[in-house]
Amino acid sequence: GAKNRFWDTSSPRKGLYDYIIVGGGTAGCVLASRLTEDPNVSALLLERGGIHDTFVMRIFPGEHPSVRWNSSPLTAANGRVLEILTGTVLGGASRGSTAQYDQWRRQGRVGWSYDDLEPYFIKSENAVSTSGAHHGHAGQFDHGNNQHFDGFYFDSVLVIVLTSTVKAANDLGISYTEDVNTPEGPCVSCAKLHVTMTPDGKRLSTFDAFLPPSIIMQRQRLDICMDTICSSNSFDSPAMEQTLYARAKKEVIVCCGAIETPHLLLLSGIGPKDHISKHGIKVIKDLPGVGHHLQDHAGVTVTYKVPLSDSFHSLESSLTRALTEFLNYLIRGRGLFTYPTMQVAVFAKSDDLASQGEPGFDHTNREAATYVTSQKSQGFFSFICVPLQPKSSGTIELHSHNPHASPKVDLGFFTDAADFEVARKALRLTLKLGDKMRANGYQMEDYLVPAGDSDEQMDTFIREGVRTTFHYASSCRMAPEHDPVPGVVDDELRVHGVSHLRIADASIFPDVPATHLQAPVVMVAEKCADMLKKTWSATS
Repeated sequence: GAKNRFWDTSSPRKGLYDYIIVGGGTAGCVLASRLTEDPNVSALLLERGGIHDTFVMRIFPGEHPSVRWNSSPLTAANGRVLEILTGTVLGGASRGSTAQYDQWRRQGRVGWSYDDLEPYFIKSENAVSTSGAHHGHAGQFDHGNNQHFDGFYFDSVLVIVLTSTVKAANDLGISYTEDVNTPEGPCVSCAKLHVTMTPDGKRLSTFDAFLPPSIIMQRQRLDICMDTICSSNSFDSPAMEQTLYARAKKEVIVCCGAIETPHLLLLSGIGPKDHISKHGIKVIKDLPGVGHHLQDHAGVTVTYKVPLSDSFHSLESSLTRALTEFLNYLIRGRGLFTYPTMQVAVFAKSDDLASQGEPGFDHTNREAATYVTSQKSQGFFSFICVPLQPKSSGTIELHSHNPHASPKVDLGFFTDAADFEVARKALRLTLKLGDKMRANGYQMEDYLVPAGDSDEQMDTFIREGVRTTFHYASSCRMAPEHDPVPGVVDDELRVHGVSHLRIADASIFPDVPATHLQAPVVMVAEKCADMLKKTWSATS
């Protein structure tokens, strides 16, 4: 469809669109859907990958096609090299702390307080198992903490380990809350993680929700071009071995994510001039903030041995159990194949944690969740300790001027020593949760834990075990161009000094939100669509 229009001289558009959206992930699909609600608006959505709407992907979100390469060595973590992953497929939880959005407003980001943003969270949400004025029930995204069950996602056998976790947290003064997304909810709490899924138990991406086949067939002025790599003023289609060109009458919106968006800008001559010039690229705009202040949620996993029956590994050890659960999924859309591996979060505030991880009234920023290792004869249960508001940041730079080459990514984990202090507190709180679970009678043995309780032993464990959670953010942050931490876009998401170019993805966050990034990114796309409509309705 889209490719033919570039070559068909009888086509009325011949590669000319109102909007060009680069990146068909979480934000890109939302934007494409919202902007083409007006039948007079034309849009081109470009995506590096394809649809890949496979059976396996709908069960296992981790099975998505992706581009993978190695990070730069982590200078604060023994020079370890972590895998960088960016999705290459159309489509791409919770909202995060209201206080963080309000802090953005206090920093000068007009229109970005929680009260400003809540309507956009609500607009796209179809909350299945939560209610109230702070949730939407008519949006495209089926979203809730449990669509099928009143308890946890695990059945009556596997629920034991989760209820043990909740009881241990409560014993330590961290109470359970049903809905972590209400603005008045406690910032210190234990809660089920929200998920997005279809009524029949399959993963629901923004492509499924906002661009289902019925929408695509109706939107005659929406073209989707897949298997496409963009550079500054052209895009290559590897499958066709063609270089194609398109123009936007109104604006180009880049939605490639916090790794590939700065990469594309650098290739286009937008970024630090010395770095761009070094690679033989003409400087269009000297913008030092591009690729600066990359943030991510670094995680450190603590793992325990638990009874096999309390773990997902029960599926691997019993063919009968696996087949039964698989048939339950196929026929009824229920059972273990519909459940997320991460189900419970424990949120606390680090400022109120003693150095030994003893809870006070408020508590650290971290996420605790099940994490499955790969052994068939033993059950495992894990907490992943995550400082949700890191001080450290990294960078994204060009390896070369070749758009097919992956960028150089320095995650910068723990380059600010303050993050070690928070991570130590997170580990100590986690170990106390484990001790409390055992004291309450749950059978679990240490498997992957720090060698001791000293700061040095904790730091060694952190350096040896740190991992990315793939929550890349803030590499083209929303802030003034000459801010102490330089910005790339203004409050309307327009790139400083470059007309008709906006960014709408996780790269624009002033700092990484203290949550999973899916819901905040959808919110950004919803807000960007409204801003574009407002801008261009005023000029027509």
